Amino acid sequence: MLLNIFKFYLLGLVIAFFVCLVLGALWLGWRALRRADKTVKERQGALYDAIMMSMVSIPVLAFAFMAILIVLNA
Repeated sequence: MLLNIFKFYLLGLVIAFFVCLVLGALWLGWRALRRADKTVKERQGALYDAIMMSMVSIPVLAFAFMAILIVLNA
């Protein structure tokens, strides 16, 4: 049972990683299209913001996706 839950958590972690990667890339692309960042330092700050938001949200989203996968599997 524990191995089954761990399998769902790892799958949720992978899904959350790719969702955050895509959303972060879309956000950075949107900022680049709008030319919101004029200097290299501002662009670097936006990149760090995207990385930090992803690092914070990936574990939370992993549990959410794990719960969805368990419900769909039941």
